[in-house]
Amino acid sequence: MTSHSRVRFLDADTLAVVERYRALQAAGLSAHEAEAHAFGELAAVPNSASPADLYERFLRACRPAERRQHGVYFTPPAVVHAQVQLVHALLQERLGCPDGFGNSRLAVIDPATGSGAYPMAIRQLAGADVTQRMWLFETQPGAAALARAHGLSVHESDALARKLELDAPVVVCIGNPPYRRRTATRAAKELVSDFAEAMDGVHRKNLYNDYVYFWRWALRTVCEVRGGAGIVCFVSAASYLRGPAFGGMRRKLRELLDELWLIDLEGDHLAARATHSVFPIRTPVAIALGVRYGQTVMRAPASVHFTRLGGSSAQKLERLEALRVLTDVEWQPAPLGWSDVLSSVRRTRYSEWPALTEIFPLQLSGAQLKRTWPIGVTPEVLRQRWRQLVAFAPYDRRAAFGPTRDRDVTSSPHDLIDATRRLTPLREVEADAPCPEPVRYAYRAFDRQWLLPDARLGDFLRPALWHRSGPRQVFLTTMLTNVLGPGPAAVATALVPDLDHFRGSFGARGVIPLWCDAGALRPNVTPHLQRHLAEHYGHAVAPRALMAYCYALLSAPSYTQRFEEELRVPGPRIPLTLDPRVFAHGAALGEWLLALHTYKRVVAGDTGVVQPVGETFPTSWRYEASTQVIHVGDGEIGAVPQTVWDFSVSGYRVLNGWLRHRIMPRRKSPLDAIRPTTWSAVLTLELLQLIWLLEATLAQRGALDDLLDETASGSCVQLPAAEQVQERLGSQRPREDEALAGFAPELLEAVPL
Repeated sequence: MTSHSRVRFLDADTLAVVERYRALQAAGLSAHEAEAHAFGELAAVPNSASPADLYERFLRACRPAERRQHGVYFTPPAVVHAQVQLVHALLQERLGCPDGFGNSRLAVIDPATGSGAYPMAIRQLAGADVTQRMWLFETQPGAAALARAHGLSVHESDALARKLELDAPVVVCIGNPPYRRRTATRAAKELVSDFAEAMDGVHRKNLYNDYVYFWRWALRTVCEVRGGAGIVCFVSAASYLRGPAFGGMRRKLRELLDELWLIDLEGDHLAARATHSVFPIRTPVAIALGVRYGQTVMRAPASVHFTRLGGSSAQKLERLEALRVLTDVEWQPAPLGWSDVLSSVRRTRYSEWPALTEIFPLQLSGAQLKRTWPIGVTPEVLRQRWRQLVAFAPYDRRAAFGPTRDRDVTSSPHDLIDATRRLTPLREVEADAPCPEPVRYAYRAFDRQWLLPDARLGDFLRPALWHRSGPRQVFLTTMLTNVLGPGPAAVATALVPDLDHFRGSFGARGVIPLWCDAGALRPNVTPHLQRHLAEHYGHAVAPRALMAYCYALLSAPSYTQRFEEELRVPGPRIPLTLDPRVFAHGAALGEWLLALHTYKRVVAGDTGVVQPVGETFPTSWRYEASTQVIHVGDGEIGAVPQTVWDFSVSGYRVLNGWLRHRIMPRRKSPLDAIRPTTWSAVLTLELLQLIWLLEATLAQRGALDDLLDETASGSCVQLPAAEQVQERLGSQRPREDEALAGFAPELLEAVPL
């Protein structure tokens, strides 16, 4: 939809502003000047009553990219109400302000005022005098003009650039700061330097987000540059509640505050556990209310209280609208990740088990191409695409390639095999240049496709990952930075996996190799753990046996159900039994699964071909539950139990995904249009093998759940503190995108069916 077509559907108020804004731009004013004038003129109209979300509507119509860039999303009145009411009650009940926001000892800060939702709600509650004690900041001229039209005094500047020092006895900082991750500047890194911790590693980039900067600014303004009582109450992105990059931020919050209440509003309908949002965005959000009661010499870490609001968007907003005081909420101890030792934090047996990443300390990201055409259903399709690419003229070649920030036809990366050699840019490749030999590739869970293993074709092919690929290697993929959903908590593959192999998204740093090298000489296992287990079992524990044991537990259907609450903290934990008999049984079950899931063992099932698909490549597929038949074009595959068709990995439906990627794939480039024209017997066999794999996996559900019951209820191994393990093993973390020497060319040979 073009910007002009958007305008036709606008309400009268927004349409008037949009038309005036465009007229001013046509007259030669800059976008900033035109916006300021258009909204200033609107604000000057006596008795004008504009919609509360007028500025968001304006940006959505005229500058949607800027709306996203600045995080301009109208805050629902129920969210504003809940924050204002809870702060008001806290002031009355615990900070000696019987009139709440109306107390003359109080100063109020809103560092991202927008159109004035928060200060207007406070004024309605406490009276007009409170506006004289407000410090309001807004960078967007239109929003600032609307706030001024409501009688508010707004500084049209960036609060983060201001060092605000207030001498009021009580200071409240409240609002909805923007949230958007971006490449960090030196100033931004310095601002949140004490939120960063040495073990954050690759996750640290998540700190460089606008909302984190506002949190740091608010804590400094309210708690550090002044003495006395203070409150910070923000609704913001919720990643700091559990994210691995935010340990330092959580520690700082507990250090500077006396008490903290967290309301998790969730809100990502595409996540592994889909939830509804109170905002029109996919980012999960949370309300935080933190208080410092007064300056003390020795301060204990803040007590943390937690609740989660579930249900539909309307149900969440209804509950927020009903909030008046803190006792209106049933609070629980803080979730895992806020502390491992303090009594205010929930302790369970699960939290005492070692994390999967403590057992296998090396984690990598999967290969990320950022284009789909170098991945294909058959090797011949990839060869055709290559021939078409190099046949294009330079301009068409670039368009078909799909340039991104990190790869273009001018890129000359190091060769994956010979790190001493740089590849010729694709722009300079001759039309008869040989095609890189396609290799098998783990595209999605249990879905093997083919790949052109050429560093020029993908933004991040991860040399460190390919360097570790070998005949004895096994990779586990999972989600280590996002919440796991129903289904197996990990998926095994013997092939180099895609970044999103596990469930089609959220794949950052989620690949765990069994071996640190292609020759399988250095196991990716915490050394002292192997020794510890050997002492208890009376014999050495092979690295593969340990991974097999872990894989059996993570594959148990009840694992993600049983630990649903605990797994809201990203990264699964493993109950390592001290019983050698139980370990041996688990390792045997896991070894069977590893062989099955890496296609080293193919177990023929009951499903077969009812009606051949035929040579014509199908254009549709569907599952008929009544007959348990998958219709692939004119062909029929059956009988396929409903449980097999529904098998999913954290929301990714395996069988449906396999068919979709072959029959109706995404098309980003004209090269993607080069697809198979006939359906081969090989494709039918691969489909049957996938169905048999799922059948055999489901047949082991009872045995896997029994194993989990036995290990979870028995005595288990405890590892030293995670930070000690990370410190010892930090030097093993590779630079994933750096070319590596010593690559074995034979590892790139095609893997037969």
